[in-house]
Amino acid sequence: MEASEYKNIYEKEERHFFYRANHALFLSHVSYLGTKLGRQLKILDAGAGTGLLAKKLKKFGEVTGVDINPEAIYFSKKRGVNVKKTSVNKLPFKSETFDLVVSMDVLYHRKVNDKKALSEIYRVLKPRGLLLLRVPASPILFSSHDRYVHTRERYTKQKLLGRLEKAGFKVEKISYINTILFFPALLKFLYEKIIKSDHSSSNIKQIPERLNQVILTFLSFENWLLKYASLPFGIGLFAVAKKKELP
Repeated sequence: MEASEYKNIYEKEERHFFYRANHALFLSHVSYLGTKLGRQLKILDAGAGTGLLAKKLKKFGEVTGVDINPEAIYFSKKRGVNVKKTSVNKLPFKSETFDLVVSMDVLYHRKVNDKKALSEIYRVLKPRGLLLLRVPASPILFSSHDRYVHTRERYTKQKLLGRLEKAGFKVEKISYINTILFFPALLKFLYEKIIKSDHSSSNIKQIPERLNQVILTFLSFENWLLKYASLPFGIGLFAVAKKKELP
């Protein structure tokens, strides 16, 4: 990711529909897990970025973040997050340390080996611990934004499922998400193909508040719908995966 993008995200994510909706999806699952276990959780944010999700997770327990980028570390610490500078490819924690690992838009990055990262996440989770994961989806949508944030790949559902299962996880839920954003993203891809643009730029921009709220409303409805069904397509994939119990 371009260094300037961390500042851009830091300044916009508290209001932007994309982060509000996706954070809410993560938090609803964490809340359920906390209620089920009946205690405070030990949580790892694997790829904490600017730290807003980690900050929101603090109400559920002790949160540690990791990120490799110095800009991410700076903004996470500015938010009061306990964060360590390290790669998700090699986590500096003992095995079976965390009840929960969250990772939002990290595995896709060209500096991340997703197989190694998932193996490390599996290792540091306690038996029956959960991974909540989001990655960009639908390879056809690869655009200037992906170039800007250094995307290695956008996943298909089958590819992500295969990577999770190969790492040892039992996948409890996997679904495309952010479906209403698919067609605008597809139009952008087609436009860039037609004009043959190799320019790279961020999709995270300031938009009118009324439009921001309308999109957020639709995404919030999708989050509710995910409780009962999986969505057939979208710009992202969301997975809930459990570490198997020891024999």
